[in-house]
Amino acid sequence: MTVTIDHVALMVSDLERSREFYCDLLGLEVVSPEEHNDGPISEMVAMERVHMREYRLRAPGGVNGHTRSAEQGFTFDLIQWIHPESPSGRVPIHHVPSAHICFGVENVPATYEKLRAAGVEIVSPPVRFEGEGEWHVLFFYDPDGNLLELNEIGTGQQVPHDFDWTED
Repeated sequence: MTVTIDHVALMVSDLERSREFYCDLLGLEVVSPEEHNDGPISEMVAMERVHMREYRLRAPGGVNGHTRSAEQGFTFDLIQWIHPESPSGRVPIHHVPSAHICFGVENVPATYEKLRAAGVEIVSPPVRFEGEGEWHVLFFYDPDGNLLELNEIGTGQQVPHDFDWTED
């Protein structure tokens, strides 16, 4: 079996507000708007009369520095459930289940200033990591409380490590 990654989807409460956040503030671009109304989508999620709208987005720079092809490629999907309406509520940063999505940017400190000026909720100022190069990391929240991370592109390197966790 061959496995690939196709897309990541976030549930949002206001599709247009989220599109503005991800496109206008973070720089993603819309691939296509989509709408699903009952039929196969209801079967897929095992719920009746499902109605949802979504934007399929992509990063202009590609995935982890690899430029995208002419095809749609990996997408980042924002989905608003019209029916049934999505419940909401934020869990702590370390809660299971939870997740975060990391975007690469060229300059985390400069992007931090842009996000701060826009009133974005930020977990902490940029944190500098050393040891395998030097890079900055930043955690922040989107308008619905989804946890996001920024990591600097082209700085540092990931080196495989061997850890013995049997002694924990």
